[in-house]
Amino acid sequence: MKARLRQWFGPYLRPPVWKESAHLLLDLGVGIALFTIVITMLSLSAGLMVTLIGLPLLVATVLGGRWIGAAERVRVRTLLDTDLPGFAPIVWAGGWWPRAKQAFVDRPGWQGLAYGVLMLPWGVFTFTVAVVAWTVAWTTVTIPLWGWISEPPPAFTVNGIRFHIHGWSLVAATALAFVLGAVMVAVLPRLIHALARADAALAKALLSPNNEQLLEMRVSELEGSREASVESSASELRRIERDLHDGAQQRLVSLAMNLGLAKERLKDSEDQRAKEMVSAAHDDAKQAIAELRDLVRGIHPAVLTDRGLDAAVSALVARCPVPVALHSDLPRRLSPAIEATAYFVVAEALTNIAKHSRAASASIRMTEANSRLTIEIHDDGVGGALVGGAGGLHGLEDRVRAVEGRLRIASPVGGPTLVLVELPCGS
Repeated sequence: MKARLRQWFGPYLRPPVWKESAHLLLDLGVGIALFTIVITMLSLSAGLMVTLIGLPLLVATVLGGRWIGAAERVRVRTLLDTDLPGFAPIVWAGGWWPRAKQAFVDRPGWQGLAYGVLMLPWGVFTFTVAVVAWTVAWTTVTIPLWGWISEPPPAFTVNGIRFHIHGWSLVAATALAFVLGAVMVAVLPRLIHALARADAALAKALLSPNNEQLLEMRVSELEGSREASVESSASELRRIERDLHDGAQQRLVSLAMNLGLAKERLKDSEDQRAKEMVSAAHDDAKQAIAELRDLVRGIHPAVLTDRGLDAAVSALVARCPVPVALHSDLPRRLSPAIEATAYFVVAEALTNIAKHSRAASASIRMTEANSRLTIEIHDDGVGGALVGGAGGLHGLEDRVRAVEGRLRIASPVGGPTLVLVELPCGS
């Protein structure tokens, strides 16, 4: 019996029923305020549209719909314990007119305004139901108390028949009212909770992104995270290149110069062994410089950072043993991550041409159009290049995919070979 009473009347001992009731009672005041503000602002915007004030006022009104959504999500989270995710912020682009158009077609803003209009009839309904439910339930269950402290009801006549509730009939009526009131008191928290869930559903439908929009937001966040990771990696490679170039490489150059001077001083020496050791050390130092220079160039060439993709690819073409015709039509510097990706794509392709293609000539074409960098690398070699496996082309595919680009290769056996790369480079 005790467990059953706790099951039916226990909700009154917990916060949700009180918080949900407060939320439903506030709906009326919130609805009146939001309806008044939204209708007033829309009317003013429409009336002043013939002037210079109407359009900015309409833009501000639509953006105000987002503020309505933010405030109502806080109220829902505080009183209904429902955390509704917000919409992605507007990514502003261009001047004032493109921004005004962005705001005017902003769907979350208009949904916030629609919520403000709907809250008036909904608030009237929820406020009325909540007040009536609480009043009727608790008034009915406390009828025995009112009967004890007040006089019995007077006699009344119905269709000529006189009724006078007193004695056992009064006791029976009071007991029936108490039982009915107890049932209504037990049902009341469930009714309030159902109304609160409907209230939260309305807020979720208009003030929170749906599953498809949430997925788009998540994809956008992952893209931003990936771009930040790629940019961070490129920045770290540039730092390593600078440290090696300014540190270890300069020390090796200094060491080679000192060994060269020592070698000159030992020319007239009779110690043949010492001359051989210094000469060997000098040669090793020069070899180490050459290897370190190649390593630095493979990490991130300084010319790419200083002068851009055109100059860096030109340097690659100049070092390639196969004659390469370069055509580049790049009107601007691209992001460091895209330039680095494009550079290493060309470097790997030229390495493959020199080592494996047996080509007599090759060509490279770099163009930018529609916010995409396109690189076409063609050679007249024997063909047969494949992306799969663990070779350099597979690594290139991973590098291109990391910046959301696309790599395609056409290389039939017998040739020729065409490598086509498309990289997003923004506006």
